[in-house]
Amino acid sequence: MNTRITVQPGFRTKSTKVERTGNTRRKAWMTVFAASALFWVVVTLMIWRMWG
Repeated sequence: MNTRITVQPGFRTKSTKVERTGNTRRKAWMTVFAASALFWVVVTLMIWRMWG
């Protein structure tokens, strides 16, 4: 079975590129690190409660 995906001829020229500022990237990375830290704190507290 062959599947063919076609795209309109002017698709690339019509698409817009989103410009991101350094501040937005910094906030995104800080959110990722904060969520990761919160996850590990919760895991640590669960283990401590189970063994404590």
